Amino acid sequence: MLTRVVGTIAVAISLALLAPGCSQAREPTPTATVTQELRVNLGGEPSTLDPQLATGLHELSVIRQVFEGLLGWNPDLTLKPVVATQVPSVENGGISQDGLVYTFKLRDDVTWSDGRKVTANDFAFAIKRLLDPEVAAPFSYLYLGIRGGQEYSAAVGADGSTRQALENAVAVEAPDEHTLRVTLTEPSLTFLQKMALSWVYPVRRDVVENSGTRWTEAGTYVGNGPFIMTEWVHQDHITLEANPNYWGPRPRLTRITYRMIADPNAELAAYRNGELHLSQLPPGNERGLLADPSLGQEVVRSPQLFTFGLFFNTAAAPFEGVAVRQAFATAIDREAWIDKVKNGVGKPATSWLPPGMPGYDPALGNEYAFDPDRARQLLAQGGFATGKDLPRVSYTFVDAGEQRLIAEFIQAQLKENLGVEVTLEPLDPPAFFQQVIAARSFQLTGIGWGADYPHPESFLVPLFVTGAGNNISQYGNSEFDHLVALASRELDQEAALELWRRAHGILVKDAPVAFFFHGERLFLKKPYLQGLTLTPIDGAIPGDTMLGEVLLTR
Repeated sequence: MLTRVVGTIAVAISLALLAPGCSQAREPTPTATVTQELRVNLGGEPSTLDPQLATGLHELSVIRQVFEGLLGWNPDLTLKPVVATQVPSVENGGISQDGLVYTFKLRDDVTWSDGRKVTANDFAFAIKRLLDPEVAAPFSYLYLGIRGGQEYSAAVGADGSTRQALENAVAVEAPDEHTLRVTLTEPSLTFLQKMALSWVYPVRRDVVENSGTRWTEAGTYVGNGPFIMTEWVHQDHITLEANPNYWGPRPRLTRITYRMIADPNAELAAYRNGELHLSQLPPGNERGLLADPSLGQEVVRSPQLFTFGLFFNTAAAPFEGVAVRQAFATAIDREAWIDKVKNGVGKPATSWLPPGMPGYDPALGNEYAFDPDRARQLLAQGGFATGKDLPRVSYTFVDAGEQRLIAEFIQAQLKENLGVEVTLEPLDPPAFFQQVIAARSFQLTGIGWGADYPHPESFLVPLFVTGAGNNISQYGNSEFDHLVALASRELDQEAALELWRRAHGILVKDAPVAFFFHGERLFLKKPYLQGLTLTPIDGAIPGDTMLGEVLLTR
């Protein structure tokens, strides 16, 4: 019998981790003389702005402004009600005693941007759409614990009547317009956290069905958040404006302009010229900018639950064998990347869970510490006497931000330390999504992963469970899968955490990824930009969970 709130784990992230210079208190009302237009950079063209389909952090930074879910996040990553009137618990009747039935009561004043009322049916439609096998949503696997969800999502190619019957059997129902009821197959410690994520934001059935794939374009992109999209000039910019029908406190900003500048040096130039209010620091220039007497005062440092790794396609030569993967992982000088290239920003990674995440172990993966001699020995164990004996190796990457610098560093490291010639294959974001994420057509690629919610499940399940939607490495280990399944069902937090630790250890040993670095965000912020609240799960734009609080004082 459950007698506590389900879905929260003790995470060592607090308000004290928020970067200096970023306010949580609401500032005075802006004066009429200041144009409240925030100008930021996404770094590239979004592949989609469909809440159920989006996968990129730059996409999330837009979607979070246009839509709102039942639940959201406080700055310390505890849950808060948004469209729901309260966070469900056993005590308040929102969770059944057996932990299977979740009842969300909706506010009665929430409207869409066109003025129509938001109802529980809109959330039910969104969740079932997420599970629809024809939609093929990448993150649908997070919600397969909903009764009937597994069967429905697996019905690829089923006839119409079968699919309809399976959809009807999914245990997501709206008994009235203010009540959403979801039934699980078994209790879960993380289900409420998942219900705060963008993939279950509400969408309107009539908008999606009437406009098809173009429903996310300006003019038809109907949301329930504080902003509406008024313009999407592809490959150039997106414009959001304050939603006149927003049901909550009106945002201070009247407009957000998202640029799509792929070159970080061009982004910095735009920041210097006053065209942007926020900017990343171009890789390799951190030390100089921190020492700059003017710009150094505008640098903000914030923690992230983020790890970047080199993903091997374990189903493609030459990375089917673990020894070859381990050889590549051991041939990378992570310290050189952090100290000489990033100028002390970030932390070398030899495992996947980042610092600050429950289950993080700084000693895990020490066998992958930089050691060229051992790397060559491992390569020989994998059947290749020298790097020249390997089949052609290509590194596919998104040609935006610091990704080219990473690619060139990895190319040089593997040539120098392992004798491997690596061909670089740059792609724009949409092409990368199609080739790498969707088609799994690559040998080696670089992927950064940020926590969707503050739990090891968020880092281990999406990418490494056999058949998971984002398992681009095509990794599979039955023991890992078994431990993950046990951990997901375990309701004792300490026992569950031990299971997650064991699963993580198996992953590190199997090396479907050469773990590279844990992220830390450094960015430039104009001093007259106030009220920016940072969290470790922000998307591409710092503070994007609460941009409605931002204020420009000049």
